[in-house]
Amino acid sequence: MRINRQILPLEKEISLSEDIDFSAMKFDQNFLRRITFCHVEAKACQYHDLLRVIVNIRANVVAVSAYSLKDVKLPLKLRDELIFSDDENDESAFYEPDNVFVIDEYILGLILAAVPSKVVNKGEKLPSDGSDYRIISEEDFLKEKKEKRDPRWQKLDSVKINNDDN
Repeated sequence: MRINRQILPLEKEISLSEDIDFSAMKFDQNFLRRITFCHVEAKACQYHDLLRVIVNIRANVVAVSAYSLKDVKLPLKLRDELIFSDDENDESAFYEPDNVFVIDEYILGLILAAVPSKVVNKGEKLPSDGSDYRIISEEDFLKEKKEKRDPRWQKLDSVKINNDDN
């Protein structure tokens, strides 16, 4: 979504609407596979040194199930406010020195922040065990770790040491 500050009237809200295509983006395949749909409706208002953009985002993403690593379709609805400034010292706003700029990266950041870190498909359950692994509680793991001896030191168990203080 392209915003042109030069055509925005001062202190008057302008509505924008656009579909954003993220199909060419590469994502971390262990977190988010793709964004299949993204529609943004925005209201932009230019003040003297700030640009305020309120965005309403509807997106469909394909995330990865934390249990099975299968695809999970996840619809998202977001509403947020973005403040832009052409003053690089303004810490309360995103720095955008150009009069014409694209806010797609900011939209992508909002979508990524909205995807939960642990996504699970409906009805999916954590497997109890499988080939070469088992699932145990953290307490059991720590107990087993404490009781388990390192096999590299096993030979030393058979060594007899005499403590003769002659």
